[in-house]
Amino acid sequence: MKSKVPHHVHPPEAAFVVSFLLVFVAILMMSLAFAIDIGRAHDQQRQIQIAADAASLAALGSIDASSSYSSVLATVTTIGQANGVSTQEIMTTPPRCGVWNQGTFVPHQASQCDSSSTAVEVSVSRSLPTHFARILHKDHFSLSARAVSYRAPPMNGSCIRPFGVENSYLSRLNLPAGGTFSVQGTQGSGNWGKLDIGGNMSSGTQYTAMMTNNVCDPSVAVGNSISVGTGNAQIDQVFQTLLADSTPPFAAQNMIIAVTTDFGNGNSAVQINRFIKVDLLSQVGSGSHWAATFRLVEWDAQPDPPSQSPRQLVQ
Repeated sequence: MKSKVPHHVHPPEAAFVVSFLLVFVAILMMSLAFAIDIGRAHDQQRQIQIAADAASLAALGSIDASSSYSSVLATVTTIGQANGVSTQEIMTTPPRCGVWNQGTFVPHQASQCDSSSTAVEVSVSRSLPTHFARILHKDHFSLSARAVSYRAPPMNGSCIRPFGVENSYLSRLNLPAGGTFSVQGTQGSGNWGKLDIGGNMSSGTQYTAMMTNNVCDPSVAVGNSISVGTGNAQIDQVFQTLLADSTPPFAAQNMIIAVTTDFGNGNSAVQINRFIKVDLLSQVGSGSHWAATFRLVEWDAQPDPPSQSPRQLVQ
């Protein structure tokens, strides 16, 4: 009987394999560790942006004939702290009042906030310590967010929030006034409820600004067709900003939105069937996986008339 001769990996080959595996595992662990810190930084960035948005809106809403810089600053810090931002993070770049002039924020002199102010700028800075990224000599991330709220000039046409709910879905629910319904991240075959009224609603920044207040346009009427905004950019953040606004008239309440035909995919259009008045109650998820819950306040509501001083938001 022939004996079996054992086969062995030559020592140089074994050493190479072991070395390769060690290097591969080390690189993999560093990548995973860095990804965890990047994820934390992304979440923190969203938090401070929402806080800046809400604080800026609240500060502008608080300005009247008796306002001063100290009263506006108190509003900013109160709303900022309610949204997880410290006074120090707000005061790194102190809030400023000013005027909105042809699309540009023009600040007043330092510490001036009065009835002539038509815009408020709030900035938030945060140093976020890292945990795992320290092995790559990255001990912190420097995060910043900025928001400017302003009172726009008078507008023409009927005014709604640029968001639509499909009639085919809503009619099946047979909701009474006061009932609740939820809208998922994808309506129709690929769009997310954006109505492209008066601008590029595919832009996350533009959509945030328009959803914070009504957008007015003569084309807003039952029976008219409206093009849709594509992409899910910042929809979840928009809803969180609305919910964070604690200054009357409360951006998340008594919103007029459109009930439309089904949303198509890409650059399509929908027809307005009717308008409803809703309160935004909650929002969960992010990206295309968000879901928002609304309370139906009124069927067949009328669009709002143009306001002389709506609050708008830019970032």
